[in-house]
Amino acid sequence: MPKPKYAQPKLVNIEINGIPLQVPEGEPLVEAAKRVGADIPIFCYHKYMQPVGMCRMCLVEIGYKQPDGSVRKMPKPQTSCTLPCTEGLVAWTETEQIIKDRRAILEFLLINHPLDCPICDRGGECPLQNNTQFYGPSTSRYIEVKRHLPKAFPLSKYVMLDLERCIQCGRCVRFTEEVSGDSQLAFLFRGAQTQPHTFQLTEFTSHFSGNVIEICPVGALTSRTYRFRARPWDITTQKSICTMCSNGCNLYVDSRAGRVVRINARENPLVNETWTCDKGKFEQTYMHASDRLLQPMVRRGKEWEPIRWSDAYDLLLERWSALSGNGRAVAGLAGHRLSNESLYLFQKLLRGAFQTNHIDHRFTRYQGALCVPTTQNEYRDLEAAALVFVFGMDLIDEQPMVFLRLRKACRRYEVQSIVAYPVPNAAEEFATLCLRYRPGSEDALLKGLLHVVLEQLPTLPAEAESLKAQLADCTPAWTAEQTGVPAETLMAAAQQIAQSPSMVILAGEKVWNHPRAHEVVEWLQVLNRLTGNDTREEGGLNLMPTGANQQGAWELGVVPHLLPGYALVEDAAARARFEQAWGVSLPATAGLSTDGILQACLQGEVQLLYIAGADLIGAHYEPALAERALRACAFVVVQDVQMTETARYADLLLPACPFTEYEGTFTNWERRVQRFWQAHPPQGEAKPDWQVFAELWLRIRRQVPPFSAREVMEEIARLVPAFAPADYARLGEEGVRLGV
Repeated sequence: MPKPKYAQPKLVNIEINGIPLQVPEGEPLVEAAKRVGADIPIFCYHKYMQPVGMCRMCLVEIGYKQPDGSVRKMPKPQTSCTLPCTEGLVAWTETEQIIKDRRAILEFLLINHPLDCPICDRGGECPLQNNTQFYGPSTSRYIEVKRHLPKAFPLSKYVMLDLERCIQCGRCVRFTEEVSGDSQLAFLFRGAQTQPHTFQLTEFTSHFSGNVIEICPVGALTSRTYRFRARPWDITTQKSICTMCSNGCNLYVDSRAGRVVRINARENPLVNETWTCDKGKFEQTYMHASDRLLQPMVRRGKEWEPIRWSDAYDLLLERWSALSGNGRAVAGLAGHRLSNESLYLFQKLLRGAFQTNHIDHRFTRYQGALCVPTTQNEYRDLEAAALVFVFGMDLIDEQPMVFLRLRKACRRYEVQSIVAYPVPNAAEEFATLCLRYRPGSEDALLKGLLHVVLEQLPTLPAEAESLKAQLADCTPAWTAEQTGVPAETLMAAAQQIAQSPSMVILAGEKVWNHPRAHEVVEWLQVLNRLTGNDTREEGGLNLMPTGANQQGAWELGVVPHLLPGYALVEDAAARARFEQAWGVSLPATAGLSTDGILQACLQGEVQLLYIAGADLIGAHYEPALAERALRACAFVVVQDVQMTETARYADLLLPACPFTEYEGTFTNWERRVQRFWQAHPPQGEAKPDWQVFAELWLRIRRQVPPFSAREVMEEIARLVPAFAPADYARLGEEGVRLGV
């Protein structure tokens, strides 16, 4: 059965090294030992995988208290990773026998292990090296020739394999079987030739291959992109957040001499646990791209001329002054990699200083007024819900951490899942039902589902009769003809939806970019409402954002009809609150969406377009329209990290910092605000986006600007009630969910 969301575990009384304590029943002893500071060395055990007891490194002596108070010891040591805590358990982790056993295991592992630590990339952060130092023998008794295998060779685009170093702990193999689910790695051959590899010795193509590097306890699996670039004592490590999608994965960013050399996962059990996808681990290289913008530049004909920041500000404000305060001639578009602080100041600058509500962050086909907030759930709801309906989304590509969490929920907690997508995808591997429909027929599929769900629901809401009349023609036969989904499959899915006590709906790119997206979203809302999941804690509708801080853009009003905190711009009371705080008057009517802004550029109505952190041509669903609008606009300001295709059409370029060069916060898809820190100093003359907006505000409004990202968040927390608990002092390691 699904794991209850807020279930309180039963506590049992145990004793470790003479220290009594209470722990959750069933917790592995190796984890319970951490509560009293007892160190139990491990190799094969991993907190987020099933224990197997392969390496025997975590041996401890075990006993159980008897009714008379005595302790009856087991005759032999036990592996603490496979031993669940039960009432009366007594453990000793540092006895003479255990010390002798650890030394023997390490001596056995080192028999054939090459002692190439001086050239091994794991040197200095290798568990085998550390355990040998603390628990191993001081000298080796082995004088024979060690085995020799082919030296390091590429296992994949990102992973290098050195067979001589492998200790057969099985972590990498178990990861592909238990966590990622692709099962690409296995132990091949036998005896001394046993090795982890793909079945046909082909390339390792997992979307999550980088994780095997981090969980390998020796230097058998190393990173091809980091290899020989730095040593642990050469690098500076800082905590950060991934910017490749809206999952909000926690990261460690390692930098050396002002350059990022490696990205590793940082544990957050509420978000990414301890995993990353390969995009987040290996492909965040834009901060050191060859076309990085390092100084402000202005277009002179076909050439770019470097200028000072002060001259860039003067030029921008001069063009603004030429518009005689006509706010409707100014528009702003923000990207999804801007921090919460930057997004807030961007919309404040556009609304308060430039007097326009022509501001947006949406580059999808659908730009209508959606339900707000656009998401209702969090990661752990996937493990508590009875059913998860994945609609119009290739989960592994669009939301990789959600994919891993849903796979875990289905595998461990018997959560059922239905996947609706036009082509085969990885989520079908663990799905209960697969609805493979014709591309573009999402609306017909939803109407067909609702037609059958209305017949299956035990109790009908008030709107049921009108819906039945509206959907009378959407029979299973009609749906099969329109979508290609067999009638029996459709009916099975509808029955499961109608009978599930709780359902989470995850909708993705096929919804955002559907030609009739407004209708598709309405039918999803109807389905969510009919099944009662809009009021259930473990259920709800989630229109999944794609960009790193796209959810933050919604929350902080980077849309033409909303102020920060989802207040309507037409709401006089809400507008007055921001006017008083900012000391300005604000426009009282909603502005244009992204497509409206682009059309206004083509018609000459928008003459100053400010694009911050967005490659409009690359992100917009219709690149040709974006390109024509950029050509037509009289003055285009692009503020970005690198020379994108959009930046080539700019009249003024402002260099911005990537997330590794400043501090701030992001809001992930589950509305969790998480902090990131500066990993290394800014390159060239680049500035954090929030600082550019603050300096422009100072020049226009002559008000004291914020001097740090912390001050900006304090202002957000004062004006937006949902952000009240999100100030830096209270965010902590796990972040804070808004509205909870």
